[in-house]
Amino acid sequence: MLPIVSTGLMMRNAVSHLRQRATMSLHRNYSRGKPADNIFGKMFGKYLAVTNIVGSGLLLVAGDVVTQQYEKAMHKKRFDFNRSGRMFVTGLVVGPVQHAFYSRLDRLLPDSKRVTAVKKIFFDQLFMSPTYIFLFFYVSSLLEGNTIKESNAEIREKFLYTWMLDCMIWPCVQYLNFRFLNPRHRVIFINVTNCMYIVLLSYIKHDMGAKNHNQTKINEKSD
Repeated sequence: MLPIVSTGLMMRNAVSHLRQRATMSLHRNYSRGKPADNIFGKMFGKYLAVTNIVGSGLLLVAGDVVTQQYEKAMHKKRFDFNRSGRMFVTGLVVGPVQHAFYSRLDRLLPDSKRVTAVKKIFFDQLFMSPTYIFLFFYVSSLLEGNTIKESNAEIREKFLYTWMLDCMIWPCVQYLNFRFLNPRHRVIFINVTNCMYIVLLSYIKHDMGAKNHNQTKINEKSD
């Protein structure tokens, strides 16, 4: 009887040991087999600020590239790499402001109830939207080599019109953002959506600006 019990215990210990080895092996293989999970985990965790800032710059470039392709097709303009570079730098300036604002907003209003989402939209349109528009036009204008006086003139010309468009587009988008998305994905979602919005901003910034500048020259000549 004793040898049988002893043999049974040895077999059970051996099976348990093999099971542990198999579990450890699977865990190692899983970790090695999914490096993307580790990368995205760090991007939207430890390095979230960097992701948001660099993403802001890259998506501004993407929106400007689309706009320039349209301008090339319609007006036979050559692609301006310096302009896209200025958009990237502008995004790097705006990115930290976005990251800080939405991080703070989520700490102050942490839940995702409907009432909270509406409150967040109100603060977003009242504070972040005007700040974003101001920085977008002002920084890109200075990078173009314009003076502070010329940059102020551009803000006066385009700010109100752009903010009115912003109020028509963003509240619905931000409701989905604040109501249903994880806060870690907040800024990157805004920037991806913003990529389409930047096409409009870039048009207002460059195409409308060029038309108004040409019209001003015509008026000066006629006078």
